[in-house]
Order: sequence, then C-alpha cells, then structure tokens
Amino acid sequence: MRKHFQTLIIVIVTVLGTMTCVETLKPKVEKPESGFDTGFGCETEDITNMYEDYIEGWKKEISSSFDKAEKEIFKDNVTPDVVGPHPDPKKCICGGSGVIVQGDGHKTPCPYHGSKVQRIEHKMHGMKQDIIVKPLIILEE
Repeated sequence: MRKHFQTLIIVIVTVLGTMTCVETLKPKVEKPESGFDTGFGCETEDITNMYEDYIEGWKKEISSSFDKAEKEIFKDNVTPDVVGPHPDPKKCICGGSGVIVQGDGHKTPCPYHGSKVQRIEHKMHGMKQDIIVKPLIILEE
C-alpha cells in the first residue's frame, strides 16, 4: 500500500511540474484591444491594410460598371419625376392646390400647401364617431 502511495505522489508532482514548465515556456501573445483575435498573430487593422488596394480597385470597377450599365439602359439623361411634396408649388405634386390625389383616387392634404384645418378634418374623417371640431383660433383660411 505504501508503494502505491509513493507512486501516486510521484505522478502528481511530475504532472504539476510539467504543467508549470509548459506555462512558463509558452510564448505570450497580446490580445488586440479592439476587433477580433484572428489567432494568427496579426491584428484586424493589419488585415485591412493588406487588402486596401484590392478594395479600392473593386470600388472603381463597380462604379464604372454601374456607369456603363446606366448608359446602356438609359439612352438619354434621365430627370426624375415629381415624387412627392415640395415647398415650391411648381415642383410639388399637388401643384399648389393643397390636395394630393393618391394612386387609388383618395385625396390627402399636402403638408406644405394644405391648410391646417384641412389636415385636421382629414384626420377626423377617418374616425367613426361624430365629432364636431371648431378651432379656437383661425390659423389659416
């Protein structure tokens, strides 16, 4: 029994000694403060700098491809249509009338040229209750 006990002590001391030596001789790797650890001993910034020239080249190629495709598809210079409300009545979809006619035919007040009372009445129209709205101050006519 004593022989087994001595063998056990020797094994434990040997394992602990080996673990201590391995930890002290292991090279220290500093972890980067930001980004992720690649495990290859280089930081994310180094990888980004390494591919920077490629990325710039790709951006230029993509930009020229889009320009070429636009010239092929749109033969003339395209000017955008009026797409929504605008402070200038000539450019606004309502044409300065204060009422925007939607695609399905219903009408909504223009946020730039419609009166505030008109917008309140439009909001109240959607409610199913009979509500009488009389503003205390006449803001616009």
